[in-house]
This record gives sequence, structure tokens and C-alpha cells, in this order.
Amino acid sequence: MAFSGALTITDLDDFLTPSQACIIPVRQTNKPASQADGRDPNTEIQIDANNNYYEVSTYSTALAGPSSEPSKKALEKAEINLNDCLACSGCITSTESMLITLQSHNEVLEFISASSSSPARTPVLSISPQTLASLSAAYSSSTGRPTLPLRTLLRRIRHHLSDESRGGWRVWDTTFSRHLSLHETVAEFDERRAKAKGKEVVREGVPPAGPMPVLASACPGWVCYAEKAQGDLLPLLSGVRSSQAIMGGLVKQWWARRMGLKPNEIYHVTAMPCYDKKLEASRSDFYSSLYATRDVDCVLTTGELDLLLQDLAFDPYMSTPLDDIEPLHDPAAFGSPWPELLQHQGSSSGSYLHTIIRHLGDRHHGPTRVITRELRGSTDNVEYLLVDARTNEVLFKGAKCYGFRNLQNLVRKVGKETGMTKSRGGTRLSAAVAARRRKARTGAGEVATPTTDGSDAESLSLGDGGAAAAVLAGEDRKLEFVEVMACPGGCVNGGGQMKPPKKDEEGYERPIEVEGVEAPGANGVDEGMRWSTKEWVAKVEAVYWSGLPTPPPSPGGEALDASASEEEVEAQREKMADVLAERVVEDACGGDPGKRWEFLRTRFRKVEGDILNGGVTHEAVKW
Repeated sequence: MAFSGALTITDLDDFLTPSQACIIPVRQTNKPASQADGRDPNTEIQIDANNNYYEVSTYSTALAGPSSEPSKKALEKAEINLNDCLACSGCITSTESMLITLQSHNEVLEFISASSSSPARTPVLSISPQTLASLSAAYSSSTGRPTLPLRTLLRRIRHHLSDESRGGWRVWDTTFSRHLSLHETVAEFDERRAKAKGKEVVREGVPPAGPMPVLASACPGWVCYAEKAQGDLLPLLSGVRSSQAIMGGLVKQWWARRMGLKPNEIYHVTAMPCYDKKLEASRSDFYSSLYATRDVDCVLTTGELDLLLQDLAFDPYMSTPLDDIEPLHDPAAFGSPWPELLQHQGSSSGSYLHTIIRHLGDRHHGPTRVITRELRGSTDNVEYLLVDARTNEVLFKGAKCYGFRNLQNLVRKVGKETGMTKSRGGTRLSAAVAARRRKARTGAGEVATPTTDGSDAESLSLGDGGAAAAVLAGEDRKLEFVEVMACPGGCVNGGGQMKPPKKDEEGYERPIEVEGVEAPGANGVDEGMRWSTKEWVAKVEAVYWSGLPTPPPSPGGEALDASASEEEVEAQREKMADVLAERVVEDACGGDPGKRWEFLRTRFRKVEGDILNGGVTHEAVKW
């Protein structure tokens, strides 16, 4: 296997999927092979059908007779351990595979089997809305029937798994925990903004507020990369727990105490759109040494949940008595201690950025509008400006940044703005050149309003001078918040989601040939959408928002349309969730600021690794 500018790992049997593109850099060496790694330069590496590696002599064997074969020597395979892996492309290292073994649908099946014969822990399954959307799209594609609304699918899974023969599960979604996460994100943003203005409020037992800008940390792939390769930027990461982490606290602490259970008497499983959530659940911050239990015992990807449901003979199109319960009905009627499937306007990756924009727009004394600009023509790399609609004053500058390709640019930009990382190469542009480039970029800008599908579809041209002036003013303003996701396309396109079907020559649908990621640009794979096709992601995105009311068109706070009953219902549910969220936090923390911080936030730590310290040399690679 040859190495060039990046370590490319292909068809290894300790990876879940083939054709992975690892972004760990490889330092080139000019030494001949015999000096660099001790191999004879007159040999080559060959791989047999079982993925075994051999060093094979290239000397001619003609003089040795027809029965002679080239000499070969078995070699060790390349290994990158978990401390070195950046979780950049969905691959699973041999070290990380232990987590897959311990967190799989087979483990859940074993739990169900064991619980049928002896008393077991109370089982709870928490499903992300992205997982539900992916399952619904997959069920529709495989059967040719309509997609199922998320609420219908959630309740049918709940009804099926609640049977004692299948474990007697409590099945909830994670949108209420996301609701808590979003509220705490707003609180943290206000704390950091106040500190930046010299108005920090010091509270006993609470760590000081971090610097600006705030980089969202709900994506474990991004957190993994930041801890291992961008340690200088860790103070910028939001300390707020993700929806999965908060859900773990809700289930193992608040709900357990309410039910008279200890945390280790609950078996908590989550269903998430990516494998990296298994890494997140294994973090030390989410482990109770007192009860020797984790907040989340097992994480299933969407594909693994589908396998589990298949083994339990689940039929998604079989109606249940829970299908027609109204959203505002007592949650206890369908076994949930909180409102189900709360809508959060903005993006299908958590709506962190749009929640900040909405918060600032509601707090502003006048009308506002949002101006967006795609960077390099990418919908995964977009800047957002919140401006006063009358004066065009820029009130806030944020961005969304999805995919590792864009993360590299984000790291450089934020590092330069904050001075936390050293800039490499390049010279400072003259003021005139910089001004011309800014003017050229604003010509491609758009005025947009956040829509329910996460895109900025409703847009106007920048013909009015006010919007263009606002964009120019925003050029000189530093970022304040960035919604960061490692997966191109965001969470609905996570590496653990259902893959799009592919039709064969006879027109029959078959599973997609390549599970996971191919090297960017290889075999015609679009560099901007590495997990699945854009058409498939668009379908999952549409399902994600189906059956939910359209939010107000401006974060400035237009009143909900009273004649739209769906919007009224959603507004009432949001108020209900606000009240319940405060009560839950009060119950769990007792008004102690320090306990509240520990319940809703976490810490990040720089990981030192030899391979990431300047890249890996050819000599360091183990074969």
C-alpha cells in the first residue's frame, strides 16, 4: 500500500466500512525502503482475499525451476489506536471496535433474553428525531408506501417494544433533552457575551465563562477532532451537554429518583445517527462511580436499531392504539414523562445557531432580519448576520459549518480571529485588495429567513443598498457562534443512518454497494456529500420536518398565527416544555448553581498523541 499526503486506509477488516479516507497527515521521507523500514527494496506488498498482508519478493524465479514460488513474509497491519483516531470519516479502529462489541443490537437482544427469565434493570430507549426520519425514509423506500410521520413511527415503536416479551421498554424521543440543551446554550452564550463586554457575573461553584466565539459541541466527531488535533481551541467549545448526554442525566437521575430507582437499576439505550455517539457515552463525565453505571449504557446507530427491530418482528405500517393520541394529551397516556417530539425551528442538526438568532431577535427592541451568505458556494458553510431591519446595524454574526472539509477552514479562521492558533504562511492583504474581495463576495450574498427544513430557501437579492452595507459591515465583525457538525449535510446524514437504496439493472432495489465513505472525489462520489447521495439526504430532511408546523418566518418575533391550530398547539407545547424544563432542573439540582452546571454542562480535555504531533512518519506505521 502506498502513502502520499494522507494516510489512506482501504479494505481493512478491522474497519466497519471499506475505502476510508483518514485525514491524519503522513510526513514524507526520502529514505529508500531498505533504510526507512528495513524492507528489501526488491519486494512489494500484496493483500490476499482474507485481507492478510505479505511482503513478496520481486526477484525472478525462472532459474529456480517451475515449482518455485516467490518468497513472501507475513506483515502486521497498520494500526491507529483510539487516542490517535480523529473520528473524521466514520471509520472504526480496532481499539474502538471494543465499544461496538459492547454497544450493539446483539447486546440489547441478550438483555431482553436475560430479562425474560430473571428480574432485570428497567429498560429505557431514547430515540433521536434524526433516527426516526431516517427509518421512515428507509421503510418508505423499501416498501413503496408513504413515509410515516415521526410521531406515528415513534409511537408504533413504543407500542411494539412495550410488550413484556420484547423487554417491556419505555420508549421516548430526545427532543425534550435537546430543549434543555438549547436553553442552556442560550444561557452560556449570554454569559460569554457579558464577559466579553466586561460584565461577567461570578457565581460560587461555577467555572468562569469561556471566551468568544462559542463553537457548538453537540457533535462528538467534532469534539474528538478538537481534543486531539486542535487543543488550543478547546476553551471556545460550548460546555453545554448534548441532547444525548442530558437525556442520560434525565433518565438516570431525575426520572430514576421519581420512580424510586437507583441509576444502576435502569438500562438506558439511545438510538443516534452516528457511531461517534458511542464515544460520547463512554466519556468519564457521564459515568457515576458511586453506582458504577454510565448515564447511557448502550448506544445504537440508526442501522443497528433497524436490525434490532427486524429481529423483534416490528412492522412499521401496523397501526396501534397510540397513533391518534393528541400531542397535548397527558404524556403519561403514552408512557412519557415529558412532551414528545418538540419542534425546534432552524436546522435538523439541533437548531443551536437558530436558537441563538431567535433569542437575540426576540430581545432586540425593534424588527430584525437575517442575511445569509454561502461561503465557496457551499450550503454546509454559511454565515448568518442578524441585523436591525430599520438601521441595518449588525447585531450578531454566526455561522454553520458542516463536514471536515469545512472544519479545516473554520479552525484557521477562528484561530486567526482569536489569536489562539498560529497562522501558517501567506501575507497580509493590502486594505484595497481586501476591500475589493469583500465587495465581490457580497455580490453573491442573499437575504434569507430560516425555514423549517434547515435550508435558506426563501431569499431576496441584495439589490437594496442596506443589505449590501450590512454584509460589508459584517465582514469586519468577528464570529460569535458557530454550529459545528462533522458530517457533511449535518446529523440527518450521519454515518450511522440508513443508507439509500440502489436499483439494479432489472429495476429492483438493492442496498447501496458502498457502506460508508469513499475517498473524496473517488468513483464519482461528491466531495460535499460523503455518506449518502444528496437526493437521499433531502428525502430524510423532508421527513424530519413532516407533520410539524412552519415556524414564524423571522427570528424577530412575529406573533404566531392564531388561526393556525397546528402552530397554536406547538406554541402551547413549547410553553409546557419551558415550565417543565425549569421544574426538572430545579428538582435535579435543588437551586444549587454548581449542581446545575454539573447537570447540564461538561468539560473537554486536550489529548496528547504521538501520531498527531506533526503527523505520522512512514517508519511509525506498523505493518
